[in-house]
Amino acid sequence: MKTLLALIALIFCGCAPFFLQKNIERDIGDKRVLLQGFYWESYRHGHPDRFPDYGPASWYTLLAAQAPVIRDGRFDLIWLPPPSYAGDSSAGYNPKVWYRLDNSYGSEEEHLTLLRTLLAHGVEPIADIVINHRDGLLGWAHFTEPAWGTDAICRSDEAFTNEGSEVFATPEAQRGQEEEFAKYAGHDGTTYAYPAFRDIDHTNPTVRRDVIRYLKLLQSIGYRGWRYDMVHGYHARWLATYNRATRPTFSVGEYDWDKRAAQRGWIARSATTPNDLDTASHVFDFTTFFFLKDRKEQYKDWYNTGFGLANDITNGYPWKKHALTFLENHDTGYRTHEDGTAQEHHQHDSFLNDGEIERAYAYILSHPGVPSVFWKHYFDSGDELQGKIRTLVNARKVAGVHSGSTLHLQQGARAKGLYAAMVEGTQGRLYVRIGGDDQTWQPKETVRVYAQGDGWKIWLALPGNPSLQQAPLPSPLEMPLNKTLLSRKDIPDAWIEGE
Repeated sequence: MKTLLALIALIFCGCAPFFLQKNIERDIGDKRVLLQGFYWESYRHGHPDRFPDYGPASWYTLLAAQAPVIRDGRFDLIWLPPPSYAGDSSAGYNPKVWYRLDNSYGSEEEHLTLLRTLLAHGVEPIADIVINHRDGLLGWAHFTEPAWGTDAICRSDEAFTNEGSEVFATPEAQRGQEEEFAKYAGHDGTTYAYPAFRDIDHTNPTVRRDVIRYLKLLQSIGYRGWRYDMVHGYHARWLATYNRATRPTFSVGEYDWDKRAAQRGWIARSATTPNDLDTASHVFDFTTFFFLKDRKEQYKDWYNTGFGLANDITNGYPWKKHALTFLENHDTGYRTHEDGTAQEHHQHDSFLNDGEIERAYAYILSHPGVPSVFWKHYFDSGDELQGKIRTLVNARKVAGVHSGSTLHLQQGARAKGLYAAMVEGTQGRLYVRIGGDDQTWQPKETVRVYAQGDGWKIWLALPGNPSLQQAPLPSPLEMPLNKTLLSRKDIPDAWIEGE
């Protein structure tokens, strides 16, 4: 515990503890590729009375029909929308009834069928876990499944100070604790207080017990990993507690978008085994997203190794092993209100559907980190872009590029105003050029072209220079047995304790 706290402090002072150096040489990184299996408007499918333009089929049904295409794309993980009931017309980020598994994306049976279909095609379902806050079923703080009192709500929550709330002026003795201080965040304040819904007090042991019951329920129906929403709103030690109890195959957190230094501290504190960052969670690499979005075609800047978490070597540690890279998600780019008009600040996508998006995918799908592909880019942006992304994923997998792969920037290309790099995989070397053409730069060793498009190209150098290879398809995964909701007494005290 003391060692890990020392690490968090050292992250900000520039000193490197020995065990981090040891971790650099440990197991290779994660080779998987993630597909985000929804976009902001996905919940509107299947409700022709309210949203006739989206058709009668639910999102779960539409997604299940694409399982063979997802498998053929060599995707290993799929991030699914929040799984619980949040009202009859909701994207799910205001969860009301955790243990109710029908929602705006489909019925419970459609939900379970989707999970079984994905597993049969070898794709791991990742649930969107919204446990920073909660919405009341009937009022501000009416909680059922699980049922909680006001002591589950953080003490300074607006529900206690707004006269329109049914729990207005609740005595402090009947409230939960304040938001926690989190030294890893690099400031003297507390975790984030979300003003829209009730902030959950994770120091409450009943809350932690019910969170674990919730995650175990989701595992019993086929979910294998967690995407944690808004993790800057509660202490990372509790996420570590939940991951220790449930042992997900994949974990990633959405930490405050522009706080890379704090993200490093959060990663360190999320480790399920203290002092072992190989057991820490991934985090969304927003700094790489914003850099690629704002520096399109400014290729000389792409050599700056400090621009994203995937390039971060603070304290000599490869933080890239914990970076989930992406180019768009449900919170970015073009989004609409339910009447179809564009939301403020969401009138445009982050990348144009032309060479811009191709070149950005050529970057993240060839580089360290765990890359993510946005649903609309793969399924709604034309066959050509889907085909280009598919060849990029295949090249990555054939070369054995992983989240911890070593990156060698090609400085000769920089002088010519383009970007080029060699990435070490477990099976060979991957070369990528973005900008320019074969006359301005190409690898000097024997290579084979694996993918190319508008202003970019990928080559592989494999032993013996074999003909074009196809990465193996995912194998079917174990099916869930029975939907199971454990009782509170079934959750051992040891599971809910922090380290």
